[in-house]
Amino acid sequence: MRQRKPLTSLQRLAEFGADAASRDVGQRLRSLHAEEERLRQIDAYLQQYERLSTDATPGLTVAMITGRRQFASRLREAALRQRQLVAEEQARYQQQVDRWRSARAQALALQRYNERIRERLGEHRERLDQRLLDEIAQRRR
Repeated sequence: MRQRKPLTSLQRLAEFGADAASRDVGQRLRSLHAEEERLRQIDAYLQQYERLSTDATPGLTVAMITGRRQFASRLREAALRQRQLVAEEQARYQQQVDRWRSARAQALALQRYNERIRERLGEHRERLDQRLLDEIAQRRR
């Protein structure tokens, strides 16, 4: 009986840990989506800008063309950095999912263990009750 309470407390702590890990997974997923959205925006802007740069607009000076090319180059660098950020965020997200799975597995293992202990205690009580009933029946004979 004494062991049951600490194990229940451990189970509760493990469940709280799994819940916290679950919330962290949600936060990490939102962060990943935000980074992916930024990448889509940068890529869309780069494509749009490159289309505008290829249009033969009369009156463009060499300095304007050079400026557009430099800006397009900076946009490509920004897209590359953003892809790296997305990859890093995906790795962090996967690590968090792994932590959640581990925490959840631990919580479930403790839950199953506690259930087995309760079942064994119940069986033990039933055997004691049956033994007492058998003793009472034997005394009456």
